[in-house]
Amino acid sequence: MNISTDPVLTAKLKPLEGLISTPNLVELSAVKEGEVVLEIADQGYEFRKVPALTLDYWTNLCYVLGNKKGEVFDTEKQPRMSTRLPGGHRFEAMIGKSVDSGLSVSIRINRKVSVSLEDFSLPNIVQSELIEAVKEGESILVSGGTSSGKTTFLKALIQHIPLEKRVLTVEDTRELEVPHLNKVQYVVNRNEKAPVISWPQVIDHLMRSRPDVIIAGELSIANTFALISLLDTGHRGFMTTVHSNSAKLAVEETIPTKVKLAEINIPSLSDYLKKTLDWVVQIQKVQEGTVFKRRVVEIWQPQKDKFQSFYETNFYSLKQSA
Repeated sequence: MNISTDPVLTAKLKPLEGLISTPNLVELSAVKEGEVVLEIADQGYEFRKVPALTLDYWTNLCYVLGNKKGEVFDTEKQPRMSTRLPGGHRFEAMIGKSVDSGLSVSIRINRKVSVSLEDFSLPNIVQSELIEAVKEGESILVSGGTSSGKTTFLKALIQHIPLEKRVLTVEDTRELEVPHLNKVQYVVNRNEKAPVISWPQVIDHLMRSRPDVIIAGELSIANTFALISLLDTGHRGFMTTVHSNSAKLAVEETIPTKVKLAEINIPSLSDYLKKTLDWVVQIQKVQEGTVFKRRVVEIWQPQKDKFQSFYETNFYSLKQSA
């Protein structure tokens, strides 16, 4: 659900305006009062002192955002807020005793930049194979760390889905952009403990909605079991993302662990994934000289037992700005 701008919300967002408009900003994070960390594309991180951004400020902003969505925010009973800000920026916050500092906020910027697969420096032959896989409706898992470029890469893949296809997407916060006319985009509420429409319910609905391609947002503990069932339904063209350190870890450890944390036991789950996933693409931030880039560092095709590695990687470094 998009939040419409109104005078109350506009006034509340004033202290963030200058920060959010920072050139090439990727993400704004707050981990304590009066200070934020800005991730700048191709540069790294910068720390900024902003006295107006107190704990009270972030708490009240969460209340305003919750009221706009008709959802409860409470630092004791419901201390998490996941939503979108005007402009399409993704807002994620947790405030209260569950956080050591009392505060954790992340604003992922909806950057109006055109990104293609070429920007991830894949060898031409591999890029062509991946584009053909998208057109043929093969299943693709995009893996990587936080802010590594997973969703951006997924958006680039979407551009290669034939426009005559019917595309259905399901996310807990709307981020995916789909140019197809025959599309439906669903949202499962992340803030509610018992949402009116749950992940199993929406997946069942998707199966009855004649999809050509189903694209899911990030795999989480709440949705992994429901979403991986889409790999064995007779439908082609499933794509999603997951947080993991490597392509093989994503399949062999990360996804099975998420299912276990949901208190669901599936013996040999990694074997099932290897039989049903066509591609696992690992994205990572890498340092090239003094510039930081998002790159495809590994590609694994489990069913073909084919693994390719492309980069020796270095993670982002932090820098303290004056």
